[in-house]
Amino acid sequence: MILGIGIDICDIAKLKRAIRARESFLRRVFSENEIRYCSGKKDPLLHYAGRFAVKEAFIKAVSVDKSMRLNEVETQNDKNGKPEIIMNAVIRAALKKKSAKRAMISITHTKTAAAAVCVIS
Repeated sequence: MILGIGIDICDIAKLKRAIRARESFLRRVFSENEIRYCSGKKDPLLHYAGRFAVKEAFIKAVSVDKSMRLNEVETQNDKNGKPEIIMNAVIRAALKKKSAKRAMISITHTKTAAAAVCVIS
């Protein structure tokens, strides 16, 4: 049974301006693993934007209070390249509040925007 759904779109140019404006932005929003992953890509901004959209989509899907920090929602790719949210203590607690056990995500992007959807069940 679907217990929540969230969707988000991230404008890549806007994200680029935010990263350039504040040095602390990356560390405040992304985990160390996400920074390492995205920085190693040919076009890091595409990957940062996709992961940013996942964070927003997850928060919308679980409807948690606004105290959840974005860098606590971490996306990683499995061995087949499929993106998934890391089930850390913060994520498990948010899912438990909704009586959910899993979060499924999908990410897509163009040259100018990235979008993600999250379904919790």
